[in-house]
Amino acid sequence: MSNLYAKRFKMMLEADEDLSLERDAMEASLDDVTNPAEFNTDIDDMKQAQSEINDALSRRNQEIVNELQGWINEINTFLKILNSEDATSMQSRLANAEPDTIFDKMKQSQQTKISRVASDLASLEQAFLGFMAQTKNPKYKYVLVPIAFSLSLLQMGMSYFC
Repeated sequence: MSNLYAKRFKMMLEADEDLSLERDAMEASLDDVTNPAEFNTDIDDMKQAQSEINDALSRRNQEIVNELQGWINEINTFLKILNSEDATSMQSRLANAEPDTIFDKMKQSQQTKISRVASDLASLEQAFLGFMAQTKNPKYKYVLVPIAFSLSLLQMGMSYFC
């Protein structure tokens, strides 16, 4: 089926080889003050323009990737404050609260909330990491991700599984 369309397209191109007729028609439709040479296109100019657009897209997408990485880092930092094995995390401080202190009174009701918030925040972080992984997808071909950045993502992700 596609072969039929390819043949038809090729026939149309061959039948329309006389571009001078089109050029004459285009020039006849222009105003007297318009120079027809302004409509000439140079493939090298188009390639240069496309290259500049690709560079601009790459820079913008890299800025977005860097901003997303910053969010992931902040979430990770706050997760460590909320719930980590560190003795200074909120969850650890409440779990090891001295009797008859405000932390001891908070322990029962707030540990569950802290766990839920930490779980939701960890889920959000993993979703963001998933989007970061997509930056290697050819769909996002203008995003440049350094190797060191990828290694830091692996290190962050592994800290939750170990």
